[in-house]
Amino acid sequence: MHTEPAVLAGAAQQIAGAAMELETGLGTLEATVTTQNPWGGDEPGTLFGAAYTAVLSHALETYGSHVQLLITAAEGLAGWAERVVEADRESDALFTSLHGRLGG
Repeated sequence: MHTEPAVLAGAAQQIAGAAMELETGLGTLEATVTTQNPWGGDEPGTLFGAAYTAVLSHALETYGSHVQLLITAAEGLAGWAERVVEADRESDALFTSLHGRLGG
């Protein structure tokens, strides 16, 4: 398998950027949908508001967990890129050492 560390690192940065954008958008959405009570305070409005708030809370938690999943994915890709670079360095050092021992 051929792996390009720079491509992995670039993808990690893009995913991290997407996570930050999602987090910002989620904050904006949350501020918008939680600041008003457009359904009123009567009995039907109160019932609707309770259901709406429960569903909204679950949705915001779910989207928030997706932010964390994206961050975890970005960290994983960045770590993979670093491990590939380190493995290449170690291989180069080993072959250089072997070459030197063989009189190269």
